[in-house]
Amino acid sequence: MTNQHAGESLATSMGELCSRFSFREILVATIVARWRRHRMVNGFDTFPSWLRRDLALSDE
Repeated sequence: MTNQHAGESLATSMGELCSRFSFREILVATIVARWRRHRMVNGFDTFPSWLRRDLALSDE
């Protein structure tokens, strides 16, 4: 895929998104998605229990 084709595809997708949803809905969805991603990346729940114990983290 060339850069021009990718840019046109992105512009088309953004146009469809903006025509379907309001700016406020898109903004709220983006903030929620970033917050969830941040929590997932920074959370210790993804570590196995033995590693949490070794790091003196709670198993909860």
